[in-house]
Amino acid sequence: MTNAPSADGPPRAPALSAALTAFAEARQASQHEARRSLGIGEMDARALAFLAQNPGSRPSALRAYLGLTSAGVSTLCDRLIERGTIHRDTDPSDRRASLLTVTVDLSSSPWNRLNEFDRSLEAALAAEADPAMLQTLAELLTHAVSVTTQELEGPGSTQAG
Repeated sequence: MTNAPSADGPPRAPALSAALTAFAEARQASQHEARRSLGIGEMDARALAFLAQNPGSRPSALRAYLGLTSAGVSTLCDRLIERGTIHRDTDPSDRRASLLTVTVDLSSSPWNRLNEFDRSLEAALAAEADPAMLQTLAELLTHAVSVTTQELEGPGSTQAG
């Protein structure tokens, strides 16, 4: 297969594009099934992942990450607290603020289902490819996503990242 320019633009990589599309669809389906089995929504899962990576975050940091309103984050946090998946503490440096912490182990069953696809993919790649090739591919994809994002936003775009 060649990577020759098409009649309407730059070179294309249809096999890689198709593989990335299949990857994205399979990952999305896996995550959807994991969330369904846990009885949580996408925002709940994203909030848990953020708080696991950023323990003791304020609701304002979660709001900024998720792009929700303050009321939306408050509702989401109340739901997760009621479910027993996060805990809200008073910030000792500012009694008016609160800090959020995950109370479940996302690496243990059943919560590890949320990252099962990624773990399986990483193991399969590690078993089949050498680290230098994986690093090169990661750099290529990172660059391609950056270029594509810039092209989609266009000149003068005011979209925040």
